[in-house]
Amino acid sequence: MQENIRIIKKSDALTILTKSMNDLKQMTGRKIYDTTELEKLSEEELVACLRDSWEMEDDQFEVWGEINKIKSKEDITIWRLINPYSIKSNKLLIYPLRGHDRVSCSFFINPVDGKKFGSQNHSRFIRCKLELSPRLEREKHQIPFEMNVAPGSCSSLIELPSVVPHDIFTFEDKTSFLTENIYEFYRHQAEEKIKQDIESLKSIHSKELLDTQKKLESVNKEILLAVEKREAETQHNTRLEIEKQNSIRAIEALAREKQNKDLELSVLTKKIFELESEMSKKIDRLKNYVSEKVDFLRNFEFIDEEDANLFLLEPKPNSEHVDGVMFKDALNGDYRQAVSYIQAYSVAHEILYPRHIIENYLTLLRTKDLIILAGDSGSGKTNLVKSFARAVGGKSVIIPVKPNWTSSEDLLGYYNPIEKKYIATPFLEALIEATQNPEIPYFICLDEMNLARVEYYFADFLSLLESRDETPEIKLYGDDESSHVLSELKTVVDIIQACKEKYNRNGVVKFIEILKDDDLNSQLRQAFGFGDKDSLIKYHSEIRRMLSAVMTMPSSIKMPVNVHLIGAINIDETTHYLSPKILDRAHVMRFESPLLFDWNQILDEVDQYDFEDVSKPLIFDVESLGVRENYPKFDRDNEFCRTFTDLNKEFFHPLGIEFGMRTIRQGLHYQALFNDVNNDNYSFINNFLLHKVLPKFTFDGSKKINEGKAKLDNIENVLIGRIKDILPAYKDFPDVFSAVIALETVVKNARENEGIVNFWS
Repeated sequence: MQENIRIIKKSDALTILTKSMNDLKQMTGRKIYDTTELEKLSEEELVACLRDSWEMEDDQFEVWGEINKIKSKEDITIWRLINPYSIKSNKLLIYPLRGHDRVSCSFFINPVDGKKFGSQNHSRFIRCKLELSPRLEREKHQIPFEMNVAPGSCSSLIELPSVVPHDIFTFEDKTSFLTENIYEFYRHQAEEKIKQDIESLKSIHSKELLDTQKKLESVNKEILLAVEKREAETQHNTRLEIEKQNSIRAIEALAREKQNKDLELSVLTKKIFELESEMSKKIDRLKNYVSEKVDFLRNFEFIDEEDANLFLLEPKPNSEHVDGVMFKDALNGDYRQAVSYIQAYSVAHEILYPRHIIENYLTLLRTKDLIILAGDSGSGKTNLVKSFARAVGGKSVIIPVKPNWTSSEDLLGYYNPIEKKYIATPFLEALIEATQNPEIPYFICLDEMNLARVEYYFADFLSLLESRDETPEIKLYGDDESSHVLSELKTVVDIIQACKEKYNRNGVVKFIEILKDDDLNSQLRQAFGFGDKDSLIKYHSEIRRMLSAVMTMPSSIKMPVNVHLIGAINIDETTHYLSPKILDRAHVMRFESPLLFDWNQILDEVDQYDFEDVSKPLIFDVESLGVRENYPKFDRDNEFCRTFTDLNKEFFHPLGIEFGMRTIRQGLHYQALFNDVNNDNYSFINNFLLHKVLPKFTFDGSKKINEGKAKLDNIENVLIGRIKDILPAYKDFPDVFSAVIALETVVKNARENEGIVNFWS
């Protein structure tokens, strides 16, 4: 803003107002551009047009105006500069663009500057510089001239207060704003004159003041007492009213929230009830019937003891109990110590893994997400699953994936209506076994997971596992089969019991006794409508087989809380790439050959921890190895959320790599758990990039994006530098586990492969 000041009279106000109107007329008389005229202009040419239209002497674009705070529909605070004027000419700024030439401009302000200068501690008027908005924003708003306030260019202006005589000093134009230092300079200059005026007034009115002072003192005392009493009453009543209104609003808000929650709960309860009724009522009837008649059915040899226990999902005696060191007792629940113990235990069993691999793997297990171990054959993927399971007293189950898997039936099995039984798979059998051993952690690994297309056989199952706030239920087959068995079984039981009652037999009658009793045998044949050639033994065997088939495999099974799912993949010409759906829901942990490990460093890591005895495994309770819970909410003020939101806008989205809110929330969940083993934020971000970001780097790097730059050039020249800024300690990470090195390797390989970017190559 111009800082030259002159003395004017109040009568000049009309002249100033007239000048402002003439400025607006003059502005609207300038050249107005159409959007089509500006399409082929460069940014320099656009700036030159604005400079000419706004009569700017250079490209600094210094302006002043009023800072304004608004709320978007998404409840995001946005700061803008409104009613902007040129510093040099003090003319109102209007875009010389058709459709925008009658309304003054407003400019976006960086949130940092907005919060600083838009607070109550500052004037709402600022001085700043402008710069051309990013191309995407200009295209989005269809304003080729769109400008933003340059970050860090803002300074506060002060409004001349009404107590200062404006006929002493003011600007040459209509403005009444100064920078604070200029204002203070002229205020001090006018201070002497103000003092003289005050003394003169005091002299003129001193006698009148003296005469009335005594009268006023007594009146003032009365008034003061009355005012103080009134103010006290008013303040008290105001406080009471505010508290009352706050209480009413709080009660109303709670009532609305309760009503909404009650409605949601009612809908969910009804839905769950209907679903459970539809899917489980028949199998529950069979289960209850079997429970009530279990002794009867055993004695008549319709079921075995093992079938009954399996159907009733009775936990097995913990025959596989492992003698070990209790995590909560021996280490006080300290996960850092747990990492040290597991590493030392593994080394004692001649299995060497760097500490950061165990930290990362333990954290991923606790997320209860799908973990994908990627690497060449022999890199130690399945060995990690097995050795870690032994180290924590758990059980590992390796399920080889076949290339011909095409549906969920290959994973979970299917019901065979001809044999009237469910054909289970090793994967399903492992889940059932885990259900019967709830205290033992199970690590189920799908080995060579991508030999078949994962989205064909696993996607439905993975979608089922997305439920974080309740235990997922896996539906195996319909309830009609169990209903048929129940009906036929009840008929058999009723006929046998009727025969018993008719012949008044006391005690339990075995089936072999029925066959030996001619009278009872004849009565049963008659009741079943059998002829002489029909065999009771054959019919008994049929019922036994049908009942056993249903009992040994329930119609549904809930995902055991003690199960962790891991996938091991190789990337070569015989395997398939992972789809975005799989990558969005999984964490990818990449492996390199153990020959690349620094074994001396591993031994040095172990020597740092003083464990007298590491011969026994470290026993975790199931909850300590992870609980299925909702991911943390997205927090705009969280540093991690801000960083990756910015990276997504600047780089990942233009590269064609899509990330949803789930990915960021998964990162927050991983961060919270990773802090238990390592509070190094750089290690966390490095791991997150390797788990969730870089695996999606599969695209044609030669394609053009912003300003005609190739995707690969953008990665090499901009993105890598940005990642290095975010990870200043990236050189401290081993090369084979560094996100920066991995990204540089991706670029190098792409340069040698006609620009094709592929993290997996």
